[in-house]
Amino acid sequence: MLRGPKETSDFAKDTRAEPIGQVARRWAARAGLLRVSDRDRVWDAWQNFLGPAADHTRLEGLRNHVAWFVVDSSALLAELNNFRKTELIAMLQRDVRCYLVSDLRFRLEKGRP
Repeated sequence: MLRGPKETSDFAKDTRAEPIGQVARRWAARAGLLRVSDRDRVWDAWQNFLGPAADHTRLEGLRNHVAWFVVDSSALLAELNNFRKTELIAMLQRDVRCYLVSDLRFRLEKGRP
């Protein structure tokens, strides 16, 4: 009896290591067990784009297509608001398609991101 080419599992296709939390979240989303809110999608994209600087920010809310963030550093506030705002809005519009972010607002709150 002739057999076809050996079939491989999904695990063999991609050899990159991932945190178990991401794997579990993806599985739960595919299974329909998890509904990710717009807020979570915006925050995840924000963290991925900013990297470690995101630790100094907190998403306060989404209202009328405006994402409101609290920032704990005046230097970071100036950078985000004056130099990177357009880039950040474009990134959020590209990566978070379920909620249109048309503007970003920042508020300084020392000692509490």
